[in-house]
Amino acid sequence: MSSSEVPALFAPPAAVAEHPAVAAAHDVAERVLAPRAAESDDPAVGVRRDALQDVAKAGLLSVTVPARDGGYGADARTDAETVEILAGACGATWFVGTQHRNSQALALGGSAALPDGAVRTGPAAETYRTALATASQRGGIAIAHLRRPGPPAVTAEPDGDGWRLRGHSDWCTGWGLTDLVMIGAVAPGERYLFVLVPAGERSGLVAGAPLPLAVMGGTRTVAIDLDGLAVGPEAVLADVDIAPYRALDAARTADVKPAALGLLRRVLTELERLGHDRDRPDAVELALALAHEAAPRRTDAYALLTEVPVTERTQERVALRGELAALTVRAAQGLVAARSGSAMLSSSPEQRWAREAMFYLVQGQTPPVRAAQLAALRG
Repeated sequence: MSSSEVPALFAPPAAVAEHPAVAAAHDVAERVLAPRAAESDDPAVGVRRDALQDVAKAGLLSVTVPARDGGYGADARTDAETVEILAGACGATWFVGTQHRNSQALALGGSAALPDGAVRTGPAAETYRTALATASQRGGIAIAHLRRPGPPAVTAEPDGDGWRLRGHSDWCTGWGLTDLVMIGAVAPGERYLFVLVPAGERSGLVAGAPLPLAVMGGTRTVAIDLDGLAVGPEAVLADVDIAPYRALDAARTADVKPAALGLLRRVLTELERLGHDRDRPDAVELALALAHEAAPRRTDAYALLTEVPVTERTQERVALRGELAALTVRAAQGLVAARSGSAMLSSSPEQRWAREAMFYLVQGQTPPVRAAQLAALRG
């Protein structure tokens, strides 16, 4: 039996496999990310700025950015392939880098899926357009609080021709690794204000210590407190109508995440390889059984992601996300069992991958996603 059956099941279409961005992703993943993955996850060492620079210089934060703006101009399926490769090599470095996409998208005009007139770009979009498009300056985000129910966690109050931001943001990843931070706040007029400021403490902005995360501990994720942070009009990246933004955000959370698929692909490949190397046919059998379940679901998920408007067939998207999450957890647990006691060493990738499987359960989780995950885990 071939030891390459799992990789073959997850192989992308030829046009995707041959794309320069995919070749660049394989190079950076194998040469830079995978050898440092354990250190990048470790809070005592963490993600390295030079690794993020390597990802950016290879154009891997600009895969779908139009060529005229300095990107590859690739399609969504090619972008998903590069994400799978990077996240499968080092989840922590991928996670810090992916924060950049949010400010980059707004600088380039927002989302085509939002209604005309729902997004109004500000001066910072033009100021930082080239730097964000090419990732020569990288952005972090403090926007997860916008999903929270109840009173706004962060507000923006008019202050002359600028703004004052107040409140608390629980999650800001890559503090000290990014050059800029995009902060989202609720502003008068039922809109979200997104400002882009240098990533560092100043009067009105204080960052806490890195959060003691069980996984992705090296991502330098902090909470930030805003006590009247003054921002001028030049810092405004965009303001967006709340209702369509929230509807689009909820729709997007239904989709399967390519990074989670990258982990699943990596774990099943390793499970099959370990089974062959250690003459454990039951490990090979499990790897192939799970891969044969996962591969067609992945194909279906990408068809929805790339061919169907994001607001359509939401139930199918959510169900697929739940099913693939459950398969990822099973695969990671299977690899731990197949590796045996050495999987418990802090330096072993198996326990890190098991914790990453847990991370993808909660990343971007909403009540419908949680229900689908629990249903799939229930079997």
